Amino acid sequence: MSAISRTTSRTSDALSPRDEPARESARPAQQAHPSWQFHDQFDLWIEWMERDSSGVWHAAQPVTHRTFRTREDTLKQAERVIQRGEFPMERAMPVTLVRNRREALLAAFREAEGDGVTLIRDLTFPVGEYGLSVRVTRERQAQPVRAAFASAANPLRSLIGQPVKLTVLIEHPYDVLSRAQGPLDVSDRAARIGEDTQLFSASAQVSGLPYQSATVTVPRGLLKKPLLYRFERVNEGDEG
Repeated sequence: MSAISRTTSRTSDALSPRDEPARESARPAQQAHPSWQFHDQFDLWIEWMERDSSGVWHAAQPVTHRTFRTREDTLKQAERVIQRGEFPMERAMPVTLVRNRREALLAAFREAEGDGVTLIRDLTFPVGEYGLSVRVTRERQAQPVRAAFASAANPLRSLIGQPVKLTVLIEHPYDVLSRAQGPLDVSDRAARIGEDTQLFSASAQVSGLPYQSATVTVPRGLLKKPLLYRFERVNEGDEG
């Protein structure tokens, strides 16, 4: 079933702008679906640094980057890499730290601190004219979700009440048909932004990252590219 776009006009049951606060306060809060949960992602970053003319360190060449599920696994891997002491460098001979320098680097890494939230460890260790940067970071990420429009897991529901930007387009060669922007409301078969309402089949497929973006795909028949209704959260400062 195709989606239907319409501008809602006032009828006897429609609400005027003065009614909106009562409508919103009467609406129950949207409960987070279990599939929308955030998960920690830990990253180990090791790279060579060099100083500029003012003595400030800048990235010169990456050495390794790996991703882990837990803080413990990330720190263990970092210590293994340090204990091996082998750090490739394209612009010079590969560097292998001698034992006492490996031990010094390991001790400095164990004592290093970040902000404790997104930056777990942060260290730049001098090695000759260069520096070896070892960082452990944490990022909370939602996992991609795919669900039917009427499903409680529909990732578009995670954006209810948030300012969003809607782009309606045909998939490749990306012909944009319309745009809209404003606070989002979602029901079992519709998505509403201001006076613009899009109606969808209950089985229409929605994919996206909870709290960030969601795309509703509406087939148009054989040999035709589907319509895409792409909803993206508008961050503060980007509205306009």
